[in-house]
Amino acid sequence: MNRITWMLMAAVLFVGNATAQTTKLRLSLDWVFEGQTSFLHMANYKGYFKEEGLDVQVDVGTGSAGAFQRIMTGVYDAGLGDMSSQIEFLARNPGPLQFQSVHVMYDQIPAAIFALKKSGIRSVKDFPGRVFMESPTGFSRRIWPLLAKAADIDPNSVKWVSASPALRATMLINGDCEIISGFLSIPIDLMTRGIKEEEIVTIPVADYGIHYYGNTLLVSQKLIEGNPKAVAGLVRAFNRALKEMIADPAASVKYLKQREPLVDEALEVRRTRMVMPGMATAQVRANGLGAIDQERLQKQIDQVTQAYGLTNPPSQDRLFNPKFLPPQAERMPK
Repeated sequence: MNRITWMLMAAVLFVGNATAQTTKLRLSLDWVFEGQTSFLHMANYKGYFKEEGLDVQVDVGTGSAGAFQRIMTGVYDAGLGDMSSQIEFLARNPGPLQFQSVHVMYDQIPAAIFALKKSGIRSVKDFPGRVFMESPTGFSRRIWPLLAKAADIDPNSVKWVSASPALRATMLINGDCEIISGFLSIPIDLMTRGIKEEEIVTIPVADYGIHYYGNTLLVSQKLIEGNPKAVAGLVRAFNRALKEMIADPAASVKYLKQREPLVDEALEVRRTRMVMPGMATAQVRANGLGAIDQERLQKQIDQVTQAYGLTNPPSQDRLFNPKFLPPQAERMPK
């Protein structure tokens, strides 16, 4: 074999290897490893990311603010974060755009307010004079004026106590507060501490007109501009795995168990089913996963602006970038 032939073969091998190279990404969850985000581990173990030319590292998170900061530092390329928190963050940081939502995970934020029946609380109208535990930047503290208005009560009628979200269940049980908030799966945290399900009062925020988009897939602007192909692949794999989890939560949670052997598989399946109404809404079943309705998003921007006292609300195009969404047919839940 002559020298020219060897050079040609080497060139072909080089091009082939370059083509086969994968893009490494780091994705921050909104919280710890739990059932509702098991689909991201499934996407890894079943090779959905790999098929898109991606090597995605999925790490535990510390909330929406943590995801924003991780992406802005450049250490992470993507993350899960709450749309209302994103609205507030962009309003308070109007400089160059650092990240955008590219796929909606929760069409309806699966949030609720919780109390124990022995407190006598049954609705928001029973809140005046009660102690409400929330972190200083927590969701319920910020939307409280809207809830109070919907219930026709004085927003200054509750007493606030600040603490880490990790302590909310313990504080409620110990009587350090009478009201807590969180995802619809919070009763699991109470029940694992000995509270019976029938002793828990759940008040969904949707019952008071809070129809907000919740967590979304966020991607750094650097990746959007520098490697749009990787973003499109990430969204396709994300959407594909999310659809599968909605169709069969138990199968999805098995991949969480592979990633974190110490989790209680049955408990995480239950947790996933409790928040799934926020994913597979009537809107999603009619129009598909991932997208936003402009009128509805604008209402959320307006209400969050009012509730948070913002003076520079972001435009919709700074919040959400729809160009990476798969075709509607691929986004219809099973």
